[in-house]
Amino acid sequence: MNWSLLRSRNFVLFLVRESLSLSGTIFLNISLALYILALTGSATKFASVLSLGIIPHLLFGPLAGIAVDRMNKRTLILLLESGRAICLLAMFIFAQLGPIQVEVIYVCVMLFSACDVFAAPAYVTLLPAIVKKDELNDANALDTTIVESVRVLAPFIGTVVYSQFGISMVFLVHAALCLLSVAATFLIVLPPQIKKDSATTILHDLKTGLQSFTRDTRIFSLVANGMLTHVFLFPFVLLGFPFLIKQVFIGSDLDFGMVESLQTAGSLCSIVGVVFLQKRYTLPVNIGIGILGLILFVCPLLLLVHPEFIQTLSHHPSLVVGFFGAVSFLLFFAFGTYGVFFRTFYQQTIDPIMLGRFVSVMAMLFAISRFAGFHLYGKLFDSYPLLYPIVILGVGMVLKLLMHIPFLQEEKKRKARAL
Repeated sequence: MNWSLLRSRNFVLFLVRESLSLSGTIFLNISLALYILALTGSATKFASVLSLGIIPHLLFGPLAGIAVDRMNKRTLILLLESGRAICLLAMFIFAQLGPIQVEVIYVCVMLFSACDVFAAPAYVTLLPAIVKKDELNDANALDTTIVESVRVLAPFIGTVVYSQFGISMVFLVHAALCLLSVAATFLIVLPPQIKKDSATTILHDLKTGLQSFTRDTRIFSLVANGMLTHVFLFPFVLLGFPFLIKQVFIGSDLDFGMVESLQTAGSLCSIVGVVFLQKRYTLPVNIGIGILGLILFVCPLLLLVHPEFIQTLSHHPSLVVGFFGAVSFLLFFAFGTYGVFFRTFYQQTIDPIMLGRFVSVMAMLFAISRFAGFHLYGKLFDSYPLLYPIVILGVGMVLKLLMHIPFLQEEKKRKARAL
């Protein structure tokens, strides 16, 4: 691990900005999840609210990447974080006037999602502008370590603040974190941005961005694999876990908060997996290990199809937290390890001039996948026995394994040509 990166002022400010921003996002998301479930009590309605965040990705996804590639990334992040802070302060004031209705939450989710559409590619493309290409793997690993260390308590603290002070205080705290993030971003100094040909049109930029997915079979395979994760795995965790804990096993807000904290702890500990693997195997091999880890750590969820296991959990609330917490830890450990290698791979593979639009299109595809997954699992959890969503999850994991085959085949061809 290249700890000397922490001597870089820009990189440290980058970590501070990301830590503050993501901590606030987690803080808000868990509170909104609890608030919505308290209002509706329905997995389907909960899924509908979550899926609203997909709409901005559909409307602005590809154009967001073009904007990121054309604009100064630091300026764009400043504008987005400032806008988010203003919106949160407005929500705090609005909450003082009366209870927040679901319709207001709809607007809130869509506004923040619109900010994320532009912020995600800006964030990903900012790192290669700060560190050298051969430092990206260590930089991504350090980013994961520091950020997850800072926000490991965010879910638990979020549930405490929400339970004790209500949703209005959550808005205020998140607004304060956004303003601190703005201050850290303002202090970052970037090298001059590469000038684009003035004759280049937006349609041309969009076309070249989409070509990034078809020119390299490895990229196509990884993105398709990610889409399967966002259809089958993430919705099961993000929607299914809170629904099962709160509605099926009648757990408390703090129970859910502890499970969320263990997810973050898993991401934090993934740095151990990164350090261990990067010294022993190549980047493509480590990507495959990460995918296998995700599939392996899904297996304990198969226990939920047994009535005896469900009955045992129902009579022992501590086991509910222990079971879902352990699975969450393992899944996010595997995903965090895989994520570092995946980000490094496409940051090194995609032309930096096209990286913004690549990330934005990829985010749009992942958002569409989550939209489908949320609605699928919402209906399954509300209307069918637990066996059905478990079987669907298993099918998705098998498809993930099959989708990695083209990546392996292309890597084998490239090695053969290199000899």
